[in-house]
Amino acid sequence: MSKKDGKIISFINMKGGVGKTTLSIGVADYLAHYKGQENFKVLLIDADPQFNATQALLDSYYEGDYFKDILPVEKTINRLFKPQVQFSQQYKSPTPEEMIIELTKELHIVCGDLNLVLANKSSDYTHVKRLKRFIKDNNLREMYDLIIIDCPPTLTIYTDSALIASDYYLIPNRIDRYSIIGISSLQKAINNLKGEEDINLECLGLIYTILDDELTYKQQEMKNNFEQKEEVQQIYIFTSYTSNVKDIQVGKQGPVPTMYKKSRNDLDDICTEILDRIQQGVGVK
Repeated sequence: MSKKDGKIISFINMKGGVGKTTLSIGVADYLAHYKGQENFKVLLIDADPQFNATQALLDSYYEGDYFKDILPVEKTINRLFKPQVQFSQQYKSPTPEEMIIELTKELHIVCGDLNLVLANKSSDYTHVKRLKRFIKDNNLREMYDLIIIDCPPTLTIYTDSALIASDYYLIPNRIDRYSIIGISSLQKAINNLKGEEDINLECLGLIYTILDDELTYKQQEMKNNFEQKEEVQQIYIFTSYTSNVKDIQVGKQGPVPTMYKKSRNDLDDICTEILDRIQQGVGVK
């Protein structure tokens, strides 16, 4: 297998309900299965304790049972954040076989785990670099074209861990009157983290999600006001976006957005723009 040079992107917003997980699994699935002859090999890491990304992808691609096959043997991200029982033993990163589920040849996942909630209460903050170390110790950048991390909308040890491991972060954002709250909180948290950890973490940009075909006057006004905010003016705003596809909300053809033609077209544009941003280099807007 030829060596790759995989980039790592955290999908994150400090506000919930913005379609973050739907976008992250959509991008991962599209690049792995729908890009054509140049399909990517993608690893999705589910760092959100709600583990919705895990449930969606397992439902679509995994023949086993999460609660029987995966959780009992701790083949989840929670393994990274468990406190050591014996401090005399040197920490060793888990192997890919201990952590990664192969969904298809091109799409793999590190499953999420509700027990991750406990990690923020019990883990030493030194564990914050364990995700980065897991990727480095196992040469995962050489195995995957892209590693996507679905982050929770909260500031936790595993949110910091995801960002420290990443090259880029991407902000899914839904137009509403409270949009700026999540962006302000996120930018402050990331600036603090970059200062404390001395990391080179770049913003790929902001992607509008769950947009109606035509914005109402009120929605357009909220969008304009949002984009005038100082925090937003420094962020690249994608020209591509995800549409409001109601069939996804009810799961008519399953929870993965690539199963819906309109969403698949959106993801084609989004993935092209993401890859162009990475290739051309990310700078301040």
